Amino acid sequence: MAKGRSTRRFRGQLRATLDRCARCFLHLRLCLCASLEPLPVATRVVVLRHRKEAHKPTNTGRLVPLTLMGGEIRVFGARDEELDTTGLFTAERRTVLLFPTPDSRPLESEAADPRPVTMIVPDSDWRRAQKLALREEKLADAQHVHLPSGPPSMYRLRHHPDPRYLATFEAVARALGILEGAEVQERLEQVFRVMVDRTLWSRGQLASEKVTGGLPEPI
Repeated sequence: MAKGRSTRRFRGQLRATLDRCARCFLHLRLCLCASLEPLPVATRVVVLRHRKEAHKPTNTGRLVPLTLMGGEIRVFGARDEELDTTGLFTAERRTVLLFPTPDSRPLESEAADPRPVTMIVPDSDWRRAQKLALREEKLADAQHVHLPSGPPSMYRLRHHPDPRYLATFEAVARALGILEGAEVQERLEQVFRVMVDRTLWSRGQLASEKVTGGLPEPI
């Protein structure tokens, strides 16, 4: 009987180690949801995530609705389904598309236009995101903006030959640093570092003492 309880407990611990949280998608042992409280911001961030990103544990766009009030994710790339742009273009808000294109300009807080911003952010590989930004007719009225030059990406879960490329959530954090202030950017970048470090630790690529914020207590 004791042996049976011990075996069930071990299996439960193993499952908690391997299963993933449905929200942050980290292993349950490393889930960070309990430490997240959505920030009240004037900017509305809408992530347009390609359907193939939904189950990738390295996707960072999923952190947007967990960390920002009003943040949301909409899916694109599904066969025979049109992009849902309901409510993205209103007279009360300035709508921008955060992606570098030939006609994009640096993102800045518009003194001449005090309306709050709706910021659309493609979340996919570079080719699909570029196609969305340049060819999706439903986004034609969005002003294209890009981030000013900044430090190299802190993202270490996927690799791109151009160090200027940022993870989706990392780009959102820097954009809100411009629109909302440095404190918002710092808080979001802290969450980003925790997510990256816990994932690296789970892969055996980072020592536990180097994980930002430390590791949660074992379940």
